[in-house]
Amino acid sequence: MASTSDPRTPDTRVRILSTETIHANNTQTLLERIPLTACDLRLILVGTIQKGLLFRSPTDDHPISRQAFIENLKSAFSKALALHYPFAGRFSADEHPDGSATVYIDCNDAGCPFLYAVADGVTVDEALRQPFAVPPAPVIWSFFAFPDLKNYHGFTRPLMSIQITELVDGVFLGWTINHAVADGTTHWNFHRIWSSICRGSGDYSPPVFTRDSSLDAMHKDVRVPWSRIRDFNEDSLVVPPLKEGTFHFSRKKIAELKAKAAAELAGSRQISSLQALISHLWRAVTRSRTDQDPESEARFVIQVGFRGRFEPKFPAHYFGDAIGGGTVTLKVKDLVAEGSLGHVAAEVNRVVAETTDEKLEEAVENWIKSPDMRGLADFTEGGLVLSGSPRFDAYGTDFGWGKPVAVRSGCANKYDGKVTVYPGPEPGSMGFEICLSPECFDRLRRDSEFMAAFTE
Repeated sequence: MASTSDPRTPDTRVRILSTETIHANNTQTLLERIPLTACDLRLILVGTIQKGLLFRSPTDDHPISRQAFIENLKSAFSKALALHYPFAGRFSADEHPDGSATVYIDCNDAGCPFLYAVADGVTVDEALRQPFAVPPAPVIWSFFAFPDLKNYHGFTRPLMSIQITELVDGVFLGWTINHAVADGTTHWNFHRIWSSICRGSGDYSPPVFTRDSSLDAMHKDVRVPWSRIRDFNEDSLVVPPLKEGTFHFSRKKIAELKAKAAAELAGSRQISSLQALISHLWRAVTRSRTDQDPESEARFVIQVGFRGRFEPKFPAHYFGDAIGGGTVTLKVKDLVAEGSLGHVAAEVNRVVAETTDEKLEEAVENWIKSPDMRGLADFTEGGLVLSGSPRFDAYGTDFGWGKPVAVRSGCANKYDGKVTVYPGPEPGSMGFEICLSPECFDRLRRDSEFMAAFTE
């Protein structure tokens, strides 16, 4: 493995054998332009979404050759892309006399790169190996195309790319998607449809592109300072020294944490399993950051989805970004206090409950009046930021080889305090991918209270 200070440097064992551009082949949409919304544009200066699924080689239950599997993937990908044609486009901008601009997706079918690679001598077990320190880059980060890509590159570079990497005893399917085009729900919906087509199933709901929704602010003419996008450049920004690992929590352990929090609250609030678990995590990470002033404030940024909210309901299969955020703030001393799981969970619950439809719409309206587009460097100031969802059916994404053995991510948007939640492989379980400074990560692994709920 290459030893370098830049973790984007690819592992030399991973060789790209072919690159092909796949087109949507949807001629009816070639002249269509889809305006980016406020929710899209607030993400245009950060990195892409890089997620992937790891599969073991087929068993007797799935007797398909690897080459046939890959050819089927490409064919089905083209069909799925025809339904999700904006992914094959590029950004464009209409500049206005006042220096602002309206940004669109030009649905011009410029296409999506589809890469086929081989990882010489790399096994599934090595790809699964965690935790790992950065630098050097783990081999799995080389299973994603275009590690240097940022969302603001979408004017000239692909909005989606796929890399299939052949391992000794398995296959990794990795995708890089422009986050100013799609959120987690959109890209997992895409992969559910793609995998359904691979299996010959037509049991899926197509995406909804219309901006006509109950949330009026989502389809207003949004103008942003053009120079902020045109002149912005974080291409040289590299991942700082980190440790990353995925922690799995079983349904039983999560239920125990939820019951403990509920007992401490004596029934004063009804909290969810996720709220109990992220409170458990937040307290442990705070304990690991031993240099914090007890009187200082710690923050946890959580995501709140728009789908299923508002009246009439925001479309479940809406294509684009439809997420807002809420910030939970507590003093460090209150987070680390003995018996404070219930108190922390109650604060998380309160912020979620108070993030009403009216507040979400007000936040979007305010952003449109004063656009705040932040780069990745703005997310590296401490605290925790949660992304992902246990509702994304990652382990149910079957392309014809059975269920994946793991979900992993690439190097995009990695910083101290980044937390991604996935559904676990077993019903009701969850996994947390956690990035921390090496010192804090090691302390977290030695935290007996935190690790007592962890499932190896």
